[in-house]
Amino acid sequence: MHALIAIDSFKNSITSIQANQLVAKRFAAHGITTTQVAIADGGEGTVAAWLANHAGGQAITASTVDLAQRPLTAMYGYFAAEKIAVIEVAAASGIQFVTPTLTPLVTNTYGTGMLIKDAIERGARKIILGLGGSGPVDGGAGILRALGYRFMAADGQELDMTGADLSRITRIDDQDILPQLAGVTFISAADVTNPLTGPNGAAKIFGPQKGLPADHVQTHDRALAHYMTVASGTVSAHEGDGAAGGIGFALRYFLHAQVQSGFQLLAAMSQLKTKVAQADLVISGEGQVDDQSFMGKVPIQLSQLAQTAGKPCYLLVGRQKGTNETFAKQGVTAVLPIVDQVMTLDQAMAQGPANLERMADRLARIISCS
Repeated sequence: MHALIAIDSFKNSITSIQANQLVAKRFAAHGITTTQVAIADGGEGTVAAWLANHAGGQAITASTVDLAQRPLTAMYGYFAAEKIAVIEVAAASGIQFVTPTLTPLVTNTYGTGMLIKDAIERGARKIILGLGGSGPVDGGAGILRALGYRFMAADGQELDMTGADLSRITRIDDQDILPQLAGVTFISAADVTNPLTGPNGAAKIFGPQKGLPADHVQTHDRALAHYMTVASGTVSAHEGDGAAGGIGFALRYFLHAQVQSGFQLLAAMSQLKTKVAQADLVISGEGQVDDQSFMGKVPIQLSQLAQTAGKPCYLLVGRQKGTNETFAKQGVTAVLPIVDQVMTLDQAMAQGPANLERMADRLARIISCS
């Protein structure tokens, strides 16, 4: 019996690599051989997954700022021979920095732009930007500022481009942009297809989970529409523009980025489809599966690959929302929540590795007896 293990991270609890290793350890104890693939969808763990699955990379630590402009250091992956940098928005501009006062109204993605600038000045000519796990909803304007774009108000003031500044823009100046930008190819690694504005836009769908006050959602949506109009002359419903609080729009319109599924990029690089076909069963999972999982999240894309190959697929998760029947239609044999006793969320996250290992042992016993 041979299992392919490709589990996404359990946010703030278990990384993809750690999760794979824990499950493989318990499977080995029951005579089940495994292949492990570090996986991510463009969010937390994307850089680690690239470094684990693709030879020739190194982890670069650079000085930057977080979404509130506080100094910090963050890591990205750099493949010098190929001049490729892999950067996570979450590293400098992640939702983990959001607090009740640091909402999208007062934050931006400038720190992520600083990492991009560092990579370009190091020699990168292809930037793969993982868009998952972002905190601001600034339409990517902070990134653009770090690369030399200037956002001007009606009175001639240059704006910092926090979320609250989106409605104040009257002109965008590109005279001082980084000269090397012309020779850099950008790839937006995301699995979100939402447009920038409207009922399925960045403010309405993702704003509340990033701390945007409910009474500001409509206003922020209009501000994003204003920003898009100043930039492009119109408001469009282009798929993917709403990814990462609107970074998708900035990358597409200003930096001419190619949009590719974060999962598909990793899947191709790690030959995941072939590994699924070679396995007897597939193990995936993440912290929570719910209705948003069907919008391109890693475990469901993996279960669909397993379904196509005729292989059973089990999801080990922290929490399940949605019916078993709904998941079964996407190739999921069973969703197995790893929490096996009453506990708080903090306890579940702290005990995540132990919970995952116990569930992996139970599943291994079932599989080895089948």
